Amino acid sequence: MDYKSIYENAYELMDVQIIDGDCGKLCNHHCCRTYDGEKKMGIYLMPYELESMLEDSEFITNFKVEKHTSFEYDIPHSIGYLYYIDCEDEFGCLRHLRPIQCRTYPFEPHIEKGQLYLTIEKDQIHNCPLIDKMEQWNEEFAKRIYLGWKELIKIENIRLMVKYDSKYRNIENNVKIKLSETEIFKNI
Repeated sequence: MDYKSIYENAYELMDVQIIDGDCGKLCNHHCCRTYDGEKKMGIYLMPYELESMLEDSEFITNFKVEKHTSFEYDIPHSIGYLYYIDCEDEFGCLRHLRPIQCRTYPFEPHIEKGQLYLTIEKDQIHNCPLIDKMEQWNEEFAKRIYLGWKELIKIENIRLMVKYDSKYRNIENNVKIKLSETEIFKNI
């Protein structure tokens, strides 16, 4: 499977801002920061994302990369490992190279009964101030994020990861908003 082509297509589809401009300026980069006394926050890259898109880029120079295995962290054993990154400088983010998790926030992909949804979780480490202001979002944001995830779940390990996260999101009743493809594309 050509992971790089899938990622390139997903990055292009997901290269849309939730609002015009850098949303981090509204909240002082709330979702990219660590607060006093907290352990440095980071994100997981999707399976094969580092190797496909970021490994040979300028992006990697701004981040600390750790390899987390399924024996030490809450990662499905069938996936084996994920790369975890944290930004050394939240205000020096290379937005054009931001990873999938950053592109799609506050949405999380969710698979239920074989159907892909976009969800927003109730309990979040970072509560995006725009979640309750969806009427201000770019009209194309949810559509393009959904299409990007449809592309990404063609990769079996990403699909497995999304199913794994979805299962626990349901068990913990941690879904605030869940949008189906029909709901996302209703205005077309």
